[in-house]
Amino acid sequence: MKSHPKSLMTTTFSRSARVLGAALPLAILLTLGCGEPNPRTATVSGNVLLDDQPLDSGNLLLLSESGESGGAELNADGTYTLTCIPGTYHVAVMPISVEVGPDGTPMNPEQAASTVEIPQKYHDVGSSELTVEVTDGENTFDIPLVSMPKR
Repeated sequence: MKSHPKSLMTTTFSRSARVLGAALPLAILLTLGCGEPNPRTATVSGNVLLDDQPLDSGNLLLLSESGESGGAELNADGTYTLTCIPGTYHVAVMPISVEVGPDGTPMNPEQAASTVEIPQKYHDVGSSELTVEVTDGENTFDIPLVSMPKR
């Protein structure tokens, strides 16, 4: 029977241990990622209107009391689509950020030209007074914004 020198056995064992040590965390991550998708995912879509007119730019944010969220950039026709889990959400609608150069002019003039003045009240979920109740499946919510309070 042929025996291997001790150093070769140790080297082979060390290499095997390193490979196993590196592969095990990867296998665990892949296993965790192979579960079924969240069956409670909901799709939310609709229109954002400012004074009954489609809002052609901005960002929509949904935020629940438990910290769940969903968000979407508005399309040019005021529509949006997002996914989130079912629950009660507070709503905020914020203007898009416009980057300006060192001289103060917009980096993207087309984007700057489409920026609409969204009343400050709607920029924060705490002050917008807008909420939606999202249920399993498809949900449609039109979000009406008013630029001036009704008297």
